[in-house]
Amino acid sequence: MGKFLSKLLSGCLAASLLMYLGVGLGSAAANGTQSVVEWSRDYGSDSTGKSVISTSDGGYLATGTVNEADNIGDYPFQKAYVMKVNAKGRVEWEQKLSHNYTSNTAYLAKETKDGGYLVLGSSRSEFERKDELYLIRLDSSGKVLWEQVKEDPAIDSTPVSALETDDGSFLIAGRGIVSWVAYEQAYILKIDADGNEVWYNKYPFTGSDFFTDLIPASDGGFIAVGHTGMAEYESKDFDAMLILKLDEQGKEVWSKERVDPRSQWTAYSIVSSDDGGYAVLSRKNINDKRSVLLTKIDLEGQVQWEKTYRDGDNSEMYTRLVRTKDGYAMLGEHIITNSLNERKSQYGVLRVNTNGGLISRELFKGPPIKNVGRAEGTADGGFIFPGTVLRGDKYKFQLMKLSPPGDQTPGERALSGISFTDIAKKIKAGTSASTVLQAVYDDGSKEDLSSAAMYASGDEVIASVDALGRITGNQPGQTYVEAIYEGFEARINVTVLPENTDEFEPVNGYIMLDSSEYSVSEGSMLDLKVTLYDYKTQESTDITKLTTFTSNHPDIAIVDQEGNLIGHKLGVTRIYAQYKGSRTSADVQVVRATAPQENALLNMEHSEYQ
Repeated sequence: MGKFLSKLLSGCLAASLLMYLGVGLGSAAANGTQSVVEWSRDYGSDSTGKSVISTSDGGYLATGTVNEADNIGDYPFQKAYVMKVNAKGRVEWEQKLSHNYTSNTAYLAKETKDGGYLVLGSSRSEFERKDELYLIRLDSSGKVLWEQVKEDPAIDSTPVSALETDDGSFLIAGRGIVSWVAYEQAYILKIDADGNEVWYNKYPFTGSDFFTDLIPASDGGFIAVGHTGMAEYESKDFDAMLILKLDEQGKEVWSKERVDPRSQWTAYSIVSSDDGGYAVLSRKNINDKRSVLLTKIDLEGQVQWEKTYRDGDNSEMYTRLVRTKDGYAMLGEHIITNSLNERKSQYGVLRVNTNGGLISRELFKGPPIKNVGRAEGTADGGFIFPGTVLRGDKYKFQLMKLSPPGDQTPGERALSGISFTDIAKKIKAGTSASTVLQAVYDDGSKEDLSSAAMYASGDEVIASVDALGRITGNQPGQTYVEAIYEGFEARINVTVLPENTDEFEPVNGYIMLDSSEYSVSEGSMLDLKVTLYDYKTQESTDITKLTTFTSNHPDIAIVDQEGNLIGHKLGVTRIYAQYKGSRTSADVQVVRATAPQENALLNMEHSEYQ
């Protein structure tokens, strides 16, 4: 296809992409949408929403920031914003607090056993230029009982979770940034009821580690989750979800590190399950898209099952896991990015049963959402979201309360096939990589079944596969992994490269496709070109036939090993071109086949560029 025709068709691509994504979004939301917005309110002026918790009186306590001056004529600065609202979202009291006159944030809060609150945040002074842990104790009416700052000269501190112990003390988990070397530090601080330090532990694993959640362990002690890996400027061959069991003094009992190179695999939330184990909500990058995972583990951290949830080309950033009467709900942000790289955020609820089976994916929109805070389940079985929305030229703190899900259940679906999300997998000998296997149903929906299928390797000497579909390279060579589920089969080709290969090392330069978006007719073919620009030689080289291509929706369009883009059926997908450790991507629109006269014009135009 000629370049001028590709550009002509691409003029329709952005509009078509938006329309296509809108249709997909509507069907995803309509498939069992069982919650409705009960109320939505804005608070403050020039404010942001970070978190919200349900309180014992049926209301809510919300935290965030607000920009405000102390006196008329003074320059406004950022204060920690704490407000108590009733069950309908009406403010009962609020506090605007600061330790330093530059930047203060209230990240989260915990209701205490005496009916008061512990608020956790950070405070940064103009002179220190460092985020210090900011602790505030309030009574039930919002009166400040005490406040203090925990100083650690080695890190910038951000609290992520807190719990109250039986003796009235508090454990505070967090992440610290060692700014001058771009490393992160996991820590837990224990304080007594008056804010005095009992102990303060740091947890070094690989050098850049952080926590995201902390809960009491079912068998005593505590469980923390987060991430462990190397700094961003170092090799990302070690990139792992972290689960850590601690005793009462914060000492490590055991740790589990689920490694997936270059995936940014991070656990964000953990809850106890009915059988005494735990469910862990995590995210990692799969084909450059942030995908949600739910992992069921036992008391010792051993994986019992694991499910992956993806919504086409969209990204989901769910950071809160709560128990429901049916199983679990994942709460957070759903993001659509169109071909113009424009983002649209929505509040999202992903509900699954106790075995991880998808019940519904529900989205709730409003004014332009800048970010979504830490959501929470409510006492009536519903959900409440904090966020930051744009109202005119001001950002404002928003709370949105959702009703409990109804008792509707999705209609019966028939399994029509299974498929791997990747066509092929390359790994180094001595390393492992996960796969995602999907069930495909007759209504067009898909569901992860990675932990439910039976797997077998074509040659165990070259590569082996475990019960979750994770492939381990044993020695260089080529083989395949086969999955079987309810009479259906799927296969993924596996290439194991030598341990000393540079295949996964980023190039000294960058790679690029010859377009950021393509249009191709249904049933036709378009040749692509991938170019490597070398910083050292300042030369460009055609590497099309050395590139590995993948597609988010291979049923819509794929790229073969010769670099030919092949349109299968109408729709939109994204293709990826990978060479060594570098990757680039482009959007693809598959349109209806043109009339014979137009085909002749296409062929003539194509021949002019040969």
